[in-house]
Amino acid sequence: MNTNVSTQGQTKDDSPGSTLRLTSVVAVSREVYGHEVPPRYTVSAVFSRRVNPAEARSIQGPTTHERLAELGYGHISLVIDDRRLEIVNTSLEELKSGLASVLGSLVREISDQMRLEQEQRDDAALLKSKADDARRKEIEALAHEISFD
Repeated sequence: MNTNVSTQGQTKDDSPGSTLRLTSVVAVSREVYGHEVPPRYTVSAVFSRRVNPAEARSIQGPTTHERLAELGYGHISLVIDDRRLEIVNTSLEELKSGLASVLGSLVREISDQMRLEQEQRDDAALLKSKADDARRKEIEALAHEISFD
C-alpha cells in the first residue's frame, strides 16, 4: 500500500513524440511512516506521459538493470504501472543522493533511442512504399504499351 506524497502540479505532455521524463515522486510505501522504517522500500514516480510498449520493455529490461548494476544500483527493480514507475528496493535518501538523476537520464536516453529507432523504421517504410509505388507505375506503363492488335 502506498501513500501519496506529491503536492506539486504534474507536468503533463501526452504527445507521443515528446521525450519521456520522470517528473516527481508521487507515493512511498506506507511502512515508511511507521515507527520502524525499513531501509529499503518502493517509491513511485510519475512519468510525463504514457509510456509506449517499446519504452516499457527497455526500461524494465535486462540492459537497463545491467546499467543500474554497473552504477552500483543492482539491487533496484523498475516496474511500470500505467504512468508510474515503481522503484522497488530503494529509499528517498538513495534517490536524493543520485539515483533519481541516474533514473531520469536513463529514461530520457531510452525515450530518445526508441524515438530514433521508430523514425528509422518509418523512413525505411516510406522508402519501401515509394519504391513499390514506382515499380507499380512502371509495370502499369509497360502493360499499357502492350497492344494485341
